[in-house]
Amino acid sequence: MSSVVDLWRAIDPEARLASGDLDALRRPVRGVGRSRSAPPHLPSTADGELLVIDATIFGRRLDGLATGLRNAELLPAAVLLGGAAPDSSFEAASGDLPILVSGRAVGPLVEAARGYLEDEVGILSRLAGQLRLAAAEAALADPRPAAPCGLLATRIRRGVAVAADGELAALTPRPAGRALAARFAATYARLLAGGSGSVAGPRQPRDGLWLLEHRIRSGASVWLFDDMPFARVDEVAAEALGITLRALLRRAPLPPPTQAAPGPNQPTDVWSATLLAVARSNGRIAPAARALGVHRNTVLYRLRAASAALGIDPRRPEDALRILRESER
Repeated sequence: MSSVVDLWRAIDPEARLASGDLDALRRPVRGVGRSRSAPPHLPSTADGELLVIDATIFGRRLDGLATGLRNAELLPAAVLLGGAAPDSSFEAASGDLPILVSGRAVGPLVEAARGYLEDEVGILSRLAGQLRLAAAEAALADPRPAAPCGLLATRIRRGVAVAADGELAALTPRPAGRALAARFAATYARLLAGGSGSVAGPRQPRDGLWLLEHRIRSGASVWLFDDMPFARVDEVAAEALGITLRALLRRAPLPPPTQAAPGPNQPTDVWSATLLAVARSNGRIAPAARALGVHRNTVLYRLRAASAALGIDPRRPEDALRILRESER
């Protein structure tokens, strides 16, 4: 069953926690209710629902909402205030009830929440596919680990790091989270100093941080870090990013040009330029031909010759990543 944090992170990762206890974010959500009125005129809702209310009907203090819920003997898993102004601020209420604040309108929030509860597996599967594609495209444009990590940090609003063989290969803070990145770097250094480069579980608060580790290979991992608990969306995102990073970190170097015998009247540097142009064009022949100033058939001929001699085809994503990385050296 989906928890409050699972639902929150899936429907609006930019929403913020205005009141409540972090542990209460793990409560299961059994449905979605909606209210168009403030206490004491709240509608009857089932226990354990996410209650979505228009933020514009409340003032800055949330105590009145919490008190109204208690007086009405309503026990929602959490409350989500929709349609809040970007600069709105609220005073926390007493108690552990999670109260989230979102800038999205109430209607779309309710629709998204109900859709997620009805098809969590399908939504997460589609998200994984989208993230894998986006990460691969980012790596094709820039074959350094920081490129796909930066894309993911912006998309899921979490800090992202890559650790390989005892070093941080990439460290990308989430938007407005640079202080957390510095804290993660210090935490990771302490983990190494203690003889461990990993955490005991996928979600573990440490030094004020929540850490999520996804192993790429022996000695290399994707890390997510934040000051809030993680959700299923985050686990899916880390796994999707790991697929691209595994290709970036595992590939062998390209054979030196001098190791391959050029074809008839085809100098090796011409092959290299052609392979690089096709890789930079995401495997498309016409843009590569324009960049090289030759006919597309010439590009195809060179590709066939280079593929036969080197076993490399930049139209394959894994080969394109290798070529682009070698060009950066």
